[in-house]
Amino acid sequence: MKNFLILSVLFFSTTLFAQKFTAEGIVKDQSDYVLEGATVYFQSIKDSVPIAYGITNKDGKFSINVNTEEDTKTIFNIAYLGYKPYKKDINVPTEDALNMGIITLEDQVESLNAVSIITRSPPVVIKKDTIEYNADSFKTLPNDKAEDLLKKLPGIEIDLDGNITYNGVEVEAINVDGMSFFGEKNGEIALKNLPSDVISKVQVSDYKTNMQKFTGEESDSGTKEINLKIKKGKNRASFGDVKAGYGTEDKYQANANIFQVIDGKQVGIIGGTNNINMSRGFNALPDTDTSNGYMKSDFIGANYTKGKWNETRVNGNYRYSAQNNDRAQVSYRENFLPDLNYNTNSESTSFNDSDKHQAGADLKFIIKPKNKLSKKRVQLSNEIDFNTSSNDSGSTSSKTSESTDGDLISDYTSQNQSSSSSYNLNNEFRVTTITGQGRDYLNIRLDTDFSKGMFDSEKFSENILYNRNETITQNQITNNDNNSSNIRLNALWSKELFTDFRIMPRYYVAVNTQNNEKYVYDYNEVSESFDDFNNILSSESNYTTTTVRPALKLRYEFKDFRFEVEGAFTNTYRNYRDRLVVARDFKADFEYATYSARIRYRDKNGYKNINLRYNQGIDLPSVSQLQPVEDFSDITHIRVGNPFLKPELSHNLRFDYQNNLAFHNINITGNARADFVQDKIINSTTTDDDLNRFTTYSNTNGDYSLSGNVAFSKSYFSKKTNINLNVRLNGSYKNTISQQNGILFTAKTTNIRPSVSFKYSYDKKVDFSAAYSYSTTESVFDTDVFNGNDFFVQNLDFEASIFFLKNAFLTNKVSYRYNSRVGDAFDGDAVFWNAGLGIELWDNQATLTLVGYDMLGKNNGYRRTVTETYIQDVENKILEQYFMLNFTYKFGTFAGQKMNVNGNRGGGRGYRGGGGRG
Repeated sequence: MKNFLILSVLFFSTTLFAQKFTAEGIVKDQSDYVLEGATVYFQSIKDSVPIAYGITNKDGKFSINVNTEEDTKTIFNIAYLGYKPYKKDINVPTEDALNMGIITLEDQVESLNAVSIITRSPPVVIKKDTIEYNADSFKTLPNDKAEDLLKKLPGIEIDLDGNITYNGVEVEAINVDGMSFFGEKNGEIALKNLPSDVISKVQVSDYKTNMQKFTGEESDSGTKEINLKIKKGKNRASFGDVKAGYGTEDKYQANANIFQVIDGKQVGIIGGTNNINMSRGFNALPDTDTSNGYMKSDFIGANYTKGKWNETRVNGNYRYSAQNNDRAQVSYRENFLPDLNYNTNSESTSFNDSDKHQAGADLKFIIKPKNKLSKKRVQLSNEIDFNTSSNDSGSTSSKTSESTDGDLISDYTSQNQSSSSSYNLNNEFRVTTITGQGRDYLNIRLDTDFSKGMFDSEKFSENILYNRNETITQNQITNNDNNSSNIRLNALWSKELFTDFRIMPRYYVAVNTQNNEKYVYDYNEVSESFDDFNNILSSESNYTTTTVRPALKLRYEFKDFRFEVEGAFTNTYRNYRDRLVVARDFKADFEYATYSARIRYRDKNGYKNINLRYNQGIDLPSVSQLQPVEDFSDITHIRVGNPFLKPELSHNLRFDYQNNLAFHNINITGNARADFVQDKIINSTTTDDDLNRFTTYSNTNGDYSLSGNVAFSKSYFSKKTNINLNVRLNGSYKNTISQQNGILFTAKTTNIRPSVSFKYSYDKKVDFSAAYSYSTTESVFDTDVFNGNDFFVQNLDFEASIFFLKNAFLTNKVSYRYNSRVGDAFDGDAVFWNAGLGIELWDNQATLTLVGYDMLGKNNGYRRTVTETYIQDVENKILEQYFMLNFTYKFGTFAGQKMNVNGNRGGGRGYRGGGGRG
């Protein structure tokens, strides 16, 4: 409430003394054509900081609400690709409207691939299918990273699991200057380590593969990618930071980052250690209240990149990580089966220690034609990745089951220990050549994957069956060695036969070989050693799979429409041989045809993008699902395959809609999807009176699902204020076929989830965000054996930073959860609160922060799972309340100028610590 009152006073005071007006006009070129998508913006006369912006519509019109605060003059600008920048000083009108009339832009003499701006760049520029945000226009805080900058931008959301969406569309890749950072596609290292104030532009575009970028092909992914551009003039820089923290309960964290960025070259070294459940130790606080168990983590990495993405370039990276995980769980389950209801109490503990080394290299070499007018060129590409890992793990568990009237049915206990190591080498070699003056090209790709693994384990389990007065014991060790190789060749030729009609034949062949030696030895009580060879569970197998798939795609383009249809014929041959158990042997030859089609509409500026897709796919049964041999690895659950299984045939129909109403600073996206499965492979499980389960597999029809979502985002921008509003509605319906104890039944599940999020930042004083979601789920069954269930879950998250005095700040992150389905023994609602109190030192070069995790001690680790056959309540061992004092020091120079000193971006001050970045 205190935060809200401060926010209200600040907003009221700025409104009272503001100079406001609405600017309108029309933008045309010298030929009197209207220009859609031009960026029109106003700057402060004092420091050239952008204070308002807008985008022209299809009629070339703009209408911008301008707030110049106390300024009586402002700078008016227009930026548009291929035209000279327009700039004019104007007096702030005394009335609330300003008609700028018709403004004519002059052609740019030189051909540019970017908007050229003499003064500060506009907050947003739209360049065909790319939306470019000027990072300096969005207020961030001195210690903020790239991830924090993204959260400020209109339409971008990052959930608790780190998944990024743009106007509801998945972001598939994050790049830095057009290249992957530390070899990561998801860009986690870049987002959590690059300071926000070294970023010049954030570019959002449709995700493209490397081949599509080289050939100029349009994206067909339906997802987005983000490119972070390092500042020009600051692209010769050395910078980094070090952080150390120690707290109650011996909690600690430390990490250091060092980067050097020179035009066309990147060098980076990062490292960290912590015991606060962070996988790489970048943050002072986990960003979620669902931490499971305790985790200690160490990480170090190095990256080198030379060359730009569209030139000859080389990249090398290395990463090492070590983790120690310690988990514990207590659960209670009510089981509902035909003619069999029972309850189960379980306890389990586990640990896992792992070490992993990863190294990669990426070389792309471009051969340009001697004739500079020719468009022919060749790209040779080779990407290699090597990783090795070792794991030591162990677990204990106990499970007691009793009937609903309290009679004991079984007691099961187990102890397991294992160690493993693995080696993997993956190489991708690609040749892509532009074969003509148009967009004709040939792409040949060869992938080779080799892996080797070793696994040793010792397992003891005991199952006491009270109905039979019998105890079944399993005490054995396992030694497992496996080797595999996978070689794939993919060739694609794209040829324009006549204007706007393209033929694209493709040929794919793959050969996969796996060799496995698994030896299981049972404990011999006479010799008191593991010397009884278990022939049934052991294997010496050789498994070969060969796949050949020729395909043909036809594409026709008509104005803003694209039509595609593709057909493929696939032959997959499987050959499995086991020298120990001949009954496992099988040969299978699968032949099937698949089809796909797509209709796409995209306007000339890329504002509106509509796709209708149909895809047909085949999922083949696995080896274990086909082998008619009983698997006794788990003495309480025996599995046996079905050699007569058919492949699953899936039909997927998807509609995607993206519309950027730039004139109103609004984005609307939505999609709808329908999935139908023929011959779905399902588990057919029978549970006897002793609660032993027997599972086989069968095909069934009638499984389908429907889903969709619609998202709306609106942004408001001024010199001191940024506001983003996002509204989304998700829904799904699933018709799922299952089989238990010989009864085939259908579960119909409906889920509806509306959500809204709001972000607000004001100058140097206030920065907060709020998000609310409500999810309701209902399940009904077509049999009286199972009872239907329905429940709802609501979430409210609030994050605020208040800056006071000169260099002090207070931050809070509060999460509220209510789950109507949690059992009577647990609280249905919980409040989770992180907080931080800090001060900036030495002209923002250092920050001292006291952070508190789970201030109220309400993180309880309770979860409930509801299915058609059971309701389970679980309490997990979790990271508990702690307090930590953190010290962060930043260093670096940009173009010879020292970093940090009076270097606040956008007038922002302070540091966000309580929300997870202390």
